[in-house]
Amino acid sequence: MTDPANLAPGLLALGAAFCFALALILTQYGLRTVPSWRSPLYSIGGSMVAACLAAAFFVDWRAFNWPAALIFAAVGCVFPVFVSILAVRSNERLGPAVAGAAGNVTPIFAVLGAVLFLDEALKVSQAMGLVLVVAGVALMALRGGAGGRRWSVWVLGLPLAAALVRGAIQPAIKTGLGLWHEPLAAAAIGYLLSTVVIVSLVGRRALAAGPVDPIGRLWFIGVGLSNGLATLLLYAALGLGSITLVAPLVAIFPLIAVLLSFLFLRDERLHLIGLLGIVVSVAGVILLLVGT
Repeated sequence: MTDPANLAPGLLALGAAFCFALALILTQYGLRTVPSWRSPLYSIGGSMVAACLAAAFFVDWRAFNWPAALIFAAVGCVFPVFVSILAVRSNERLGPAVAGAAGNVTPIFAVLGAVLFLDEALKVSQAMGLVLVVAGVALMALRGGAGGRRWSVWVLGLPLAAALVRGAIQPAIKTGLGLWHEPLAAAAIGYLLSTVVIVSLVGRRALAAGPVDPIGRLWFIGVGLSNGLATLLLYAALGLGSITLVAPLVAIFPLIAVLLSFLFLRDERLHLIGLLGIVVSVAGVILLLVGT
């Protein structure tokens, strides 16, 4: 980042990392009054409204491409709705720092997929990154609890499943953007379909349960806006800088979540081994990203 040309994308990437971490912290506040099954209604709904408003003003709809829109819609039936469900459940059970670190391993699935299905060779740096990621997750499993939490090893499968979904949809999104390069349109269409899915899944149950605490609802709208802003900053950073610069900077968001937890969530105190696991896994993710 000493090159002036890298300053803007570097700052945008750090801004994205901060917003991703902030969403994890806001989730903890929202979970105090809103049940986890209900929270995606507000986080996804908030992101959908923001994305649609931005797309209405900044997308050139005259270039609308039906095949691309259908791809974005198909992705929206899965992402971000199921990732949001898995993320809030893992945040509830694991805490923001561990959930963020374990959910940050999307590159591991991309690398393994390339090696297994595309016959790509595994680079030394990638192999080292894989080892570090696995070691970091193992350390978190050994002693990752914070705030008196105790959880079984299988709970780590929640953020790992979310990471798998994130990795799986990337080729589809890339294909759609190749047909119609409008990331804002992709986000708006995806969030719109995700809103339809989450309403169909829990809308009737939410109506039967009655209203929730309005402050809790606002916390989760903030989660959605924070995640949406993080995505926009990430796209902007990638538009100005290289993936090798941007992706590793964004990947440090679990460490930012640790700092924010220390500042704002007094009951979230990681054990030393859990903190070491987060640091090791983040280092592994960065090696994986730099090695691709």
